[in-house]
Amino acid sequence: MRVSAILAVSAFVPVMASAQPAAVSGFVRDRATGEPLAYANVVIEGTGLGAATSERGYFYIGQIPAGRHELSASYVGYETVRRQVELAPAQVLSLVLELPRAAVELGEVRVSAERAKFDREVQISATRLDTRSLLTLPRLGGEVDVLRTVQLLPGVVMTSDFSNRLYIRGGSPDQNLILLDGISVYNPSHLFGMFSPFIAEAVADATLLAGGFPAQYGGRLSSVLDVVSREGNSKRLSVDGSLSLLAARAVAEGPIPGGSFLVAGRRTYLPDLVLSGLGVEGLGYYFYDVMAKANYTRTPDSRLTLAGISAEDVLSFWDPQNRQAMDSKLRWGNNGVSLRWNRVFTPIIYGEVLAAWSNFRSRFDVDFGAGARAKFKSDLMDWTLKADLTWYLADAHTVQFGADAKYVGNGARFDYDTIEVVHRDTLVPLALYVEDKWELVAERIFLRPGLRLAFDPYRSRFEPEPRLGIKFRPGKNTAVNAAIGRFTQPTVVLNSTEALFSIHDIWISVPRKYRLPSAVHYVAGVERWFADDVLGSVEIYYKDFSNLLETRYGDYFTPPESLLVADGYSAGFELMLRKTQGRVHGWVSYSLAWTERQIGNEVFHQHYDRRHSLNIVATLPGLYRGIDLSARWTLGTGLPYAGAVGYGHRYEYYPHEHDYHWHWMFEYGERDAFRYPVYHRLDAGLSKVWRLSWGEVKGFLDVINLYNARNVLLYYWERAADQRPVRKSIGMIPILPTIGVSVRF
Repeated sequence: MRVSAILAVSAFVPVMASAQPAAVSGFVRDRATGEPLAYANVVIEGTGLGAATSERGYFYIGQIPAGRHELSASYVGYETVRRQVELAPAQVLSLVLELPRAAVELGEVRVSAERAKFDREVQISATRLDTRSLLTLPRLGGEVDVLRTVQLLPGVVMTSDFSNRLYIRGGSPDQNLILLDGISVYNPSHLFGMFSPFIAEAVADATLLAGGFPAQYGGRLSSVLDVVSREGNSKRLSVDGSLSLLAARAVAEGPIPGGSFLVAGRRTYLPDLVLSGLGVEGLGYYFYDVMAKANYTRTPDSRLTLAGISAEDVLSFWDPQNRQAMDSKLRWGNNGVSLRWNRVFTPIIYGEVLAAWSNFRSRFDVDFGAGARAKFKSDLMDWTLKADLTWYLADAHTVQFGADAKYVGNGARFDYDTIEVVHRDTLVPLALYVEDKWELVAERIFLRPGLRLAFDPYRSRFEPEPRLGIKFRPGKNTAVNAAIGRFTQPTVVLNSTEALFSIHDIWISVPRKYRLPSAVHYVAGVERWFADDVLGSVEIYYKDFSNLLETRYGDYFTPPESLLVADGYSAGFELMLRKTQGRVHGWVSYSLAWTERQIGNEVFHQHYDRRHSLNIVATLPGLYRGIDLSARWTLGTGLPYAGAVGYGHRYEYYPHEHDYHWHWMFEYGERDAFRYPVYHRLDAGLSKVWRLSWGEVKGFLDVINLYNARNVLLYYWERAADQRPVRKSIGMIPILPTIGVSVRF
């Protein structure tokens, strides 16, 4: 009996072994540059099994029957690579798939990153812009700006031509988490808000998560903008430079032993030239940016990435008659460095460890002569240590979990004569999170439950932030999405969001006397592919804000102890139709939105409460003899403002004269009693590339505000000769043509 049992088990073991499934894992990269391809589609033909690569190009496919299979990897703009693989039972095969670039012909079906995400990810209110989307749009002053492109997406409000600040679904700019390669960027602007410090030619992609974002992100109430720079060409050295009316730019990239590097730099010269040409003396201004990245691959499963940014504005003014009488220099900007370790610990466990340092600093030094000097110095330091692990538990389960620790220090010092003011503030927020992407019904119902547990050290309490995302696919080309989540924010700014121009934001930790600001997001929507390259989406959202800290109306700066506590909401409807490839590509977006706040008994709309917004973005490559055409048209209903409702005499007593004097005073209404006129603007650009034996030359002509729309920045009131008040206006950017050229070796 015992012998027969042993024989039976011995016969069954090979059968069990042969039934054990195999797996394939690895990376998908660009064959020409070696850069990873995010959201490429990898499929085991004939099995229904497949995966989309992660942001780092990694994929894992499990539960593959043993035997011979054909594996294919596809991505828009690249040739599909097919490989025959022989898989033994329980084998895990690691591959690096390199896709060659190819021209996409009309009628050819290719899987785009957007389609791969649609099929396999649960991402709500997420829009990804790649390098092509960023570089093909008309340029303001000849410079492509990442944040201005983001302003063209649904749910994002642009308040003026002079500001790239992001107001997303009713949130203020300080409620947006802006990351560059894991570095927190606290003040992403140049020229008082005209440009961002991100050099577009060095950016791989920018992903906007406008609401209901996953548990791996925290510390902000409204949205996440995750910018990833390019890794650099690991195959050959190349140099790319350009000149526009505003600035000069250069990008160098190439291989290094075991990896690649990329360095990009930009410096303006137009402001100095304009000031000199106009005969303006005693005033100078410029800004510069540097972005850099280096990658080193120790083994196929281990990779180190070092990234950094340095950006600064420099404003000088002095007495042109006697510089010793008054001389000043103002410098402010961002520095940041991140070191990321990517590791495939096992084929089913992929991890990242990030250490990042970010510094926003300002230095104001004004010499009034005769020994009188005023100095102001401020620093915001952000140290981050973050670990993220992805566990491919099964075909139906992908678990992501991690920890996030920060040290945020604020310091400011002001010196003038015998006056000395010093401020110090530190915060050490901690967080743990876990999230599970669960395919409840194969290719039909997906769940993404998550929990972020944030520790608030000021109040010694945990803030639970549950998140949930749901996707239901009633058909191959249609998906119904929904998300809900709670979010808290431990830092705020003391600047007024009403200001038209801002040198920089002053950040502080939420004082102990206040509760942490919080928001609950509710999002629902439908996505549908109408063709292989046409994606449409409709979303509705509601954000419930609590314990917001608002500055006092009319004050540019509000002391921490005087901040006002507000509640409120934002709600809206968004529509987007996007064409991802072909002879014409771009998008149309429309937003209908309401934003409201309440402070005590006062209920008002924020100054960025724009009811209707419409953006049309189109690129037509190869329109005529190799000339590319791009255009964008923006339409938005008026923003609220407080207008004058009356005027009269006001008497004031002058003690030194022992008498009263009167002067005219204007009385202003409620802060949202009036609306500016409708805003609209058309920008267009032409570009052409000449390919030569040694490289290529690209020329471009961009025209901002092509039909010279007279948009209103603000109104102000003066008294006419008959003493009646007259309303006058200051306009935004008039028609502005720009020419430039770039050279690539």
